[in-house]
Amino acid sequence: MFRTTVLAVALSLVGCHREPRPMTPKEGELPPLPPASGTPVGYLLDSAATLKLREDQVEELKKLDASLAARNDAIDTQLREIEKPAEEPPPEKPKPGDPPPKPKNWAPGMSPVHTTNDANKLREAKAANNKDALQKAFALLDAEQQVTARRLLDERGITAPGGGAAQPAPRSEDDSGGVPLEP
Repeated sequence: MFRTTVLAVALSLVGCHREPRPMTPKEGELPPLPPASGTPVGYLLDSAATLKLREDQVEELKKLDASLAARNDAIDTQLREIEKPAEEPPPEKPKPGDPPPKPKNWAPGMSPVHTTNDANKLREAKAANNKDALQKAFALLDAEQQVTARRLLDERGITAPGGGAAQPAPRSEDDSGGVPLEP
C-alpha cells in the first residue's frame, strides 16, 4: 500500500504538466502598435514618457490629435464609400456531374477594390492633414524632443517634418561616401 502511494505521488509530480512561464519581451522586441487615436500625432502622445513631454505640451497635442482624427475620419468614411468591393453576381446552380463550386475567400482585402482619382485625391488630402498636424506638433516640442520624436516616427515609417532621418548616419574613416574604390 505504501509503495503504491509513493509511486502514485512520484508519477503525479513527474507527470504534472507545468505551464511555461509567460515570456516578457525586452524593450524594443515587439512591433510597434498603432497609436491609440490612429494618427501620427497619436504616436507622439503614446510616447509622452519617452519624449519627456510637459503637461502643457500633452494638452496641446491632445487637442491637435483630436482635430486630426476628426478630419481623417471624415476622409476615411468617404474612402469607404468610394472603394466598396465589387459586387459579385449570384452563383449559378451547378449542373449534374460538375465539380462543386470553389468557395469564396472572405478574408479582408481579398475582394477586388477599384480605386478612382477621387480616392487618390482623398488620400492626398489625408496625407496633407497628417503633415500639417505634425508640423504643428513639432512646433510645440523642444529641440531635444524633436530629435527623439523624429526617431520614433522614423521607426514607424512616418516622415517627420523637416527631413527624413532623425540624425545622419555617422561616417567612418574608411567610408568612401558611395564612390567606388579603384582597383
